[in-house]
Amino acid sequence: MRTCSLLLMLSIAAPTAAHASAWEAKTMRDPLPAREVERPLIIGKGWLEADLGADVKIAKGYWSPDGEAMDFESAQWLYTTERLDIRYGITPRGELYWRMPVHYLQLTNETLGTDTKGWYWGDPRFGWKFEVLRTSAPLTSVITLVELKVPAGNEAPGSYIAGPSTYSRFVTTTGSADLKLGAAAKRQLGPVALTGEAGYIYRFSNLVQYLLETTNNQFLGRIKPGQQVYFDADVLLQLGPVALLGGAGVEWHGATAIGTTSAGLFPDQNLEPVEGSEGWSLSADAGAMFNITRNIDISYNLNVPLRGEDLMFFPIEDIHPTRGLTHSATVELRY
Repeated sequence: MRTCSLLLMLSIAAPTAAHASAWEAKTMRDPLPAREVERPLIIGKGWLEADLGADVKIAKGYWSPDGEAMDFESAQWLYTTERLDIRYGITPRGELYWRMPVHYLQLTNETLGTDTKGWYWGDPRFGWKFEVLRTSAPLTSVITLVELKVPAGNEAPGSYIAGPSTYSRFVTTTGSADLKLGAAAKRQLGPVALTGEAGYIYRFSNLVQYLLETTNNQFLGRIKPGQQVYFDADVLLQLGPVALLGGAGVEWHGATAIGTTSAGLFPDQNLEPVEGSEGWSLSADAGAMFNITRNIDISYNLNVPLRGEDLMFFPIEDIHPTRGLTHSATVELRY
């Protein structure tokens, strides 16, 4: 009888499986692999990532109208981007991301005694990624994305009263919004992962301060950069905590159109394309990522331009980039 009573008391005092689980460590975050080769193209639900990075390009040349590499005679163009990228896994299949850049620019010319430099805001970007397919062991990740670029950079080069020589500031924006629609896929093959992305960028028209219209006395001209189609492909090799990356990207863009604002619902009906402003560009990338911990990564990337377009809209890098190697470094912090 005493044995039965003791067993009854122990069964009442002992926690059931349901009660025990309430004391276990719980998290709302999805699992995140420690190795880059196993990570999907979106960050897991509940994860917050902040990337601090910088891109530095020292351009000593440009591209001819035929795409031939040319050198500046005595000029040098320093174009840097300091950026903060935020990623947040809001759903198991959805990610919100945001980029806020600033630029430090410097143009020097020993022959002319030029040394113009300064800090400027860039154009922020906001986006949404949705994962339509994921498998594991090995990983397959397929996503779609929507991104909006908002014009917020400097578009006032200075006063034109005394002529173009009075320009003392750099333009760091097209002055118009961009809408990107794209899709990407990643497939793991053991320690190797193949990634590809393709998309279309629609560029809206807008009035800008760097474009003057004098024929019809509208003062500010309207610009509509050409639409873009792009494709990127990368190969990643995981070697322990280090991931080596190599790839290439190509983009085709239409002609940039400028002119006066038209009446009606569509204000870009009077715009005329600038002859020779359309074309295509090709570049190659190489880099490495160091997986310090699951919460910290450090990466380096080198972009090498292989073909570009004439500098018809210098210094607006979003339309016609200068020719130069771009070194990028990023620290990724996750919580």
